[in-house]
This record gives sequence, structure tokens and C-alpha cells, in this order.
Amino acid sequence: MNGIPRRWSAQIDGIRWLPRLMDKAKMSANGALGPYLMGNSPVDKALMKRMNVTTEEFVRIATASPTDAEALARFRARPGYDEARVQRWSANFERTYAALIRLWDIDEGYAPPNLAERVALGAYRRVEGAVSALIRKLSPAP
Repeated sequence: MNGIPRRWSAQIDGIRWLPRLMDKAKMSANGALGPYLMGNSPVDKALMKRMNVTTEEFVRIATASPTDAEALARFRARPGYDEARVQRWSANFERTYAALIRLWDIDEGYAPPNLAERVALGAYRRVEGAVSALIRKLSPAP
């Protein structure tokens, strides 16, 4: 991990966002989350809800597991974990979050921005930390 969590499209056993969320959990535990959100984003909340896990529990399991496979096994062993809901959510990920995917890809260098996007990204970079802090305050992690 180089300060950027795995891409939104990375999967563990067919579950999108899980590798990214586990990276963010580890970054958070190490004090290296930066402007990323851990548990505060609607995407994080949606996956954790289907996994029946709180942000604190998620971070604890992700950081205590030496491999992705072991972490997933621990999540699946928890009471209330709903595999069918998790897989349905993952299968619909691109359609559900289509508006955000391009932004994530531009922000993390996976897609080149057009001129308007480059200008918007430059402006956003100046306030990114404050925006993340505001989201953390207004949308507490479960």
C-alpha cells in the first residue's frame, strides 16, 4: 500500500470494495488515512451494513488478519453476515456508484482528467482535508 487504497474494482472472492475498505482500515489504524474516509462514506456504510459489522469491528478484524482471505473468513463467521446481500451489492456496484467511479479513477490517477475535471480537481485539492473533516463530522461511521 502506497498511501492509496486498492482500486474500487479490486475484489476478494467476488466482493468489490472489500480490498479497498480493508486497506483504508489498515491506513486508519496506522494513522495514515489522510483525506480518505473510513466508515463515513456511503459506500463503506453500504458494504459494512450488509456484512453486519461496525467500523470499529471492521478495522479490528482487517488489521488482525494477515491475509485478505483470513479477514474475509472472519467476517463471514460473524453472526448476521449476509453473503447473498453482499454479493448482490457487489454485482450492482458499477451501476449503483457509476457517478463516483470516474471521480475516484481521476483522483487516484487511473484515468486522465479532461480540462474541466483537471481544474475542478485542482480546486478540490485545496479544500480536500477540510471537506473530509466535515464529512467525518456530519456522517459518523457506524
